[in-house]
Amino acid sequence: MVLLINIIILLVAFRLLFEQKIIGSLMKKQWTNLIRFQHVLFFVIYTTFLVISTLYFTEMPFALYRILFIMAVNTVLYFVCYSYLVPAYYQTNKYPEYLLYALILFISTTLLRLLVEPEFSQESDAVQDQTLFLISVYSSQSIVILVASFLGISRHKFLIEYDYLDLEVKKNETDLNLMKSKINPHFLLNTLNNIYAGSYNQHGNTTEAILQLSQLLQYVIYETDKKTIAIHKEFEMMKALAGLYQLKYNNTLNIVFELNDSEVQEQVEVPPSIYFTLFENALKHSGIGADKEAYIKVNFDKVDDTFVFRIENSVPDKIHFNNHNGYNGMGLVALKKILTMKYAENYQLFDELLNKTYFSTLKIKL
Repeated sequence: MVLLINIIILLVAFRLLFEQKIIGSLMKKQWTNLIRFQHVLFFVIYTTFLVISTLYFTEMPFALYRILFIMAVNTVLYFVCYSYLVPAYYQTNKYPEYLLYALILFISTTLLRLLVEPEFSQESDAVQDQTLFLISVYSSQSIVILVASFLGISRHKFLIEYDYLDLEVKKNETDLNLMKSKINPHFLLNTLNNIYAGSYNQHGNTTEAILQLSQLLQYVIYETDKKTIAIHKEFEMMKALAGLYQLKYNNTLNIVFELNDSEVQEQVEVPPSIYFTLFENALKHSGIGADKEAYIKVNFDKVDDTFVFRIENSVPDKIHFNNHNGYNGMGLVALKKILTMKYAENYQLFDELLNKTYFSTLKIKL
């Protein structure tokens, strides 16, 4: 029985030590399976030691009757504590009532065992090892009540933690959708402004501009609501937006795309807008169209198991292009949230300014 107590204590300590990892795994697995496993594990251990200790006191066939009787009593005791006492009294903060009813259950089941079990013993064993018998009964009933109560209380805590984590995930998804709803109208407004400005002096190109706007609208309506899209779709929208800028300024802007690994672009999917947001940011702050020396260079490549997306753009001494829309980095804030939710620590997003050249680099390890 002492060994059983030590094993129970060890299991409780193990449970507490790895509690956070267990709770984290609940988001991927059904918590009910974990609860069932704990019940089964306890009864396997308890039954094993019950058989050993009973055979020490009693010989067959009386030992079998005694084991069946104890298992019947303690199974009822276990689930009354687990399913009724803990939810009805402990979880409702009625601690005195909880302790009182637990004590009543302990005394009643102990007396029942003390009265009935000697009937399953041989007469020669009735007085033999009486002290060990009493210790076994008292400790056994205590262990059943304590373990059932502990698992019932921890189950309640697990449910609270599970609900909290589930709500946190839903909150993050809601925040992410809210960010997307702010970003999408933002760049569409800029696109409409571009077409409006170009319509004054580029009547012949208005049709092409509307076609490219249509592509962007399709991207917003059908792609940005998806969890992931093919990489090449991101690049197609970047090229469409670059084309609108070309039409707006009626010249060939220095925008270069160096996109390698076309097979990867077709097969691998990423969250929508993660590359597009960086490209749009470069268009706004490079002075492209207003400064003849302005340029943007977009590069995508795969290095080992890492996708490297890099944008290099000029930084004018004085920004001449129209920036009255109040852009304040909202897109980059949303981008970081998207990347953190999707890739956790498996991405790097950094930028640097060197000699009037701005570099933005996004590395994603898959």
